[in-house]
Amino acid sequence: MNIENLLKYQKRDEDLFKVEQKLANSAYRRKAAELTAVAKKAQAKSTELENHAEKLIVEIGEIKEKYNLTKKKAEGMVAANIENMTMEELEKTNELKQKIMQNLAILEKMLQKSAETINQILSEFNKTKKAYDEARSQYAICKQKIDEETKELEPEKEKLKKELLALEKDVDPALMAEYKKRRNDNIFPVVVPLENGTFCGRCRMEQPKVAISKLKEAGVIVCEHCKRFIYQK
Repeated sequence: MNIENLLKYQKRDEDLFKVEQKLANSAYRRKAAELTAVAKKAQAKSTELENHAEKLIVEIGEIKEKYNLTKKKAEGMVAANIENMTMEELEKTNELKQKIMQNLAILEKMLQKSAETINQILSEFNKTKKAYDEARSQYAICKQKIDEETKELEPEKEKLKKELLALEKDVDPALMAEYKKRRNDNIFPVVVPLENGTFCGRCRMEQPKVAISKLKEAGVIVCEHCKRFIYQK
């Protein structure tokens, strides 16, 4: 198999690969990815806080309902006519009043604790919102820089793509399809020479003797380790 046309294609494709890597490894793009992660984390935390607050609000409503019912019982007992009560009835009434007052005290503490928790949630929510807003603001700046870099390199990318399209016509379609498959998997260079008679020119793994024999006949083999095409120089 004549590998020369594919090598010529890859040589030009290397220029395109460098442009793509320059864009992919841009400091602004990396920063944008970091800021996106921060924003997602803040959003998840915000949702968590909202769910917690909703449950707490329901709990507070239930506590308030119990508090009001208990308070009504206490008020009813205070208003009760004790003139005709016996000593035993007065003692029982007094014991019941004490229990009611204890329950009211417990409910008041629960309400106070819930209120404190709500305040903590609001404080955390504000911090989370601030983190999200800062990330969004910085992301907008990074996005603008990324767009500027892309706009600057886009003409060169399009020029290289057109040249590659013209060179592609001279390469065996089946071989070209396999080349593109690897290229899309971010394998580059796709085609490498055989080194020292037995080694892959990229990953340096020794190739089986059967594969070396096949290389002499077919003109190209696939490295079992890195999946690149290997040719004989």
